[in-house]
Amino acid sequence: MTLRYLLHEALRQAWRQRLLTLVAVSALGLAALFAGAWALLWRNAQHWEASLGQASQLAVYLRPGANGAAQASALAAAQAVSGVAGVELVSPEQARQSMSADPQVKEALDLLGDNPFPAVLKVRLGSDAPADLAAVSQRLKALDGVEEVDAGQGAVESLLKASGALRTTLLGLLALFSAAALLIVAAVLRLAAWSRRQELGIMRLVGASHAFIRAPFLLEGLLQGLLAGALAAGLLAFTLAWLSARLAADLQVDLAAFLPQGVDGVLALQLCGACGLLGLLGASLGIATVTLAYEDEEAH
Repeated sequence: MTLRYLLHEALRQAWRQRLLTLVAVSALGLAALFAGAWALLWRNAQHWEASLGQASQLAVYLRPGANGAAQASALAAAQAVSGVAGVELVSPEQARQSMSADPQVKEALDLLGDNPFPAVLKVRLGSDAPADLAAVSQRLKALDGVEEVDAGQGAVESLLKASGALRTTLLGLLALFSAAALLIVAAVLRLAAWSRRQELGIMRLVGASHAFIRAPFLLEGLLQGLLAGALAAGLLAFTLAWLSARLAADLQVDLAAFLPQGVDGVLALQLCGACGLLGLLGASLGIATVTLAYEDEEAH
């Protein structure tokens, strides 16, 4: 019964000053958005780091101008390399035909005239252990006619560097908006307590304890944070889904290949919990810094 009353009081107070409540929830939601974006980048960076040195396929680029005989010779030599499970040759003509499936790319290739694609050997490895990957890469690179061996590590390292810089920026923004949200929630609930000072004084006269009087304000701050966290998680999930659909439709790019870790239930709960704690902290700060009317009377 007591919890039901406290919840009712918290919701009633939030509705009475709904504009201020909206401001507080918006501030908490912005902080939660930066926290969610940071967490997404951090989780995906862990996945990218784990993938370094664990490629199961290599791309072996042959020197430009390699004719059919040279391509066949390189194919046979790559198949004989220890640690190689299979090799597939992609000729320049096949690469051009595959890329020409996109009308815009086909138009650009037609303007170029000459075929810009080299012959490529797609090498499937028998093991994805980092030591085996390095050894097979060195053997393949030493083959006659090979220009370059790519395991995709350069792209992963670039992603990690960009992710680190972006996470540092997001962390700074998170700290700034969290402090702002904390102060806004404190100011909103401090104002709410002050506006109800006479009502709270009457409650004190009829025997209500300090904790009972202040509890609805703390609960209101907690609810504001939980709502903001849920909204931020939903917005992040919607944004990722929309962006993934647009990239797949317009550029034929699979976003999940770059961001395999999305917004799941665990991240949503973490955002709600952290934001709820921030709202509770703001409410505690606001209530701690306001002196209600009955406290002045009791002091005398």
